[in-house]
Amino acid sequence: MIALLAFSAVAISCSTTKGVESTNWLGKKVTMISVAPENGKVTATREFEKGLNLNGFNELYPQTHFDPEKVLVEYSFDRNKAEGNHADDFYKEELFMEIPVEAFKKQYKDAELDQVKLVYGKHCYCKGEAGYFKITEGTLKIDHSDKQTKVKLAFKAPSSSVIENVEFVVE
Repeated sequence: MIALLAFSAVAISCSTTKGVESTNWLGKKVTMISVAPENGKVTATREFEKGLNLNGFNELYPQTHFDPEKVLVEYSFDRNKAEGNHADDFYKEELFMEIPVEAFKKQYKDAELDQVKLVYGKHCYCKGEAGYFKITEGTLKIDHSDKQTKVKLAFKAPSSSVIENVEFVVE
């Protein structure tokens, strides 16, 4: 009997995604599987019929546009502000990727990351480190369906970063 209970507990725990659940600004459920930094808030979104336009003039700046064949997935980390009112007390890191709207399961590595237009953004008062950067080193696993998108990403940021390893599921 004890063996049967133990087996049932293991089977149930393997079938569910572990992590911290929350709701994003679109009202969709987000499950953060990777450990989030303690001093901030993380969230993720996915928006259908949106693509990334990376045609900046001198600097990379991701802009969205209507594209019925794409889904825009965004992950962000916002550090909590300190108590009191301090100048330049902001810090945010974000990731953008554009994926096809049809269901798929795929892994991308290094130069293949260009296929999803993977972009990393860092916003802070940190000279020489802030801005948007294309990511060309790392591995990305995506399992996408119409119900949810699961992302597991490990990448090398061009500067110091809090979010170089993320894993999440977003509806």
